[in-house]
Amino acid sequence: MAHCARKLRLALLLSGGGTNLQAMIDRSVAGTLSAEIVVVLSDRPGAFGLERAAKAKIPAFHVDYKAFLKHSPTELEKVELPVDLADLDRRQKIVKNPDPVERRARLARLVLAEHELIRIIDSYKPDYVCLAGFMRLVTPYFINHFNAGGLRILNVHPALLPCFPGQHGYEDTFEYGCKWGGVTVHFADEGEDTGPIIAQAVYPIWPDDDIDKIRRRGLSLEYEVYSQVLNWLAQGDVALKSAPGGGTRVVITDPNYAGILGGWVAAACRT
Repeated sequence: MAHCARKLRLALLLSGGGTNLQAMIDRSVAGTLSAEIVVVLSDRPGAFGLERAAKAKIPAFHVDYKAFLKHSPTELEKVELPVDLADLDRRQKIVKNPDPVERRARLARLVLAEHELIRIIDSYKPDYVCLAGFMRLVTPYFINHFNAGGLRILNVHPALLPCFPGQHGYEDTFEYGCKWGGVTVHFADEGEDTGPIIAQAVYPIWPDDDIDKIRRRGLSLEYEVYSQVLNWLAQGDVALKSAPGGGTRVVITDPNYAGILGGWVAAACRT
């Protein structure tokens, strides 16, 4: 890690135990992470990650998605949404209900929850929003709010994208019979696990492994890769290039890139 790297300000969203959060906290305290977590948010009130944040004296909030998702059609009619719902519906890819009335009502409820997330996050002025086990798909309203001036939302995924998107990357990798698994850190876009890939790392799946063993192996990689990506961003070592077909490709310019990737593989093979 370059000593001249500035410290990034991070907002972190989670739904569960917050092990990636803890890994970042530990690295920040040890001085090996060029970032500080300025706020933690969860969609679940009992998420242990909120306790981890409180113990580290990081402001932590619960945004009650369940309450927002219970809003009746009558309640929704009385609310002024911060986005054009018809336009949002045309662009979104996460709500699949074929009934347009029910689909838009669901989107409206999600937007209300996201509006509260955004209100809290914006008050802490983060450089990046980190999704780390946040088990909610976010709408284009949320994505575009933070990506309006550049890609600012990061996500860690427990598989080698574009393979095995969705919530069960470790299970899908194992059940398919893969001999190598992996983790991906990527920028979030309006799709499900489809944004530009920043970094990936692999781990072996040995013949006597079970799902618990590969999840532990994968999680240890998640902690390393996510933190390294944040250091690369702080150091200015993440470059965006135009990709064939009009997409965006990420290039890491760190001269130690090959050595870092090799270290990840070697460490994974020892576990």
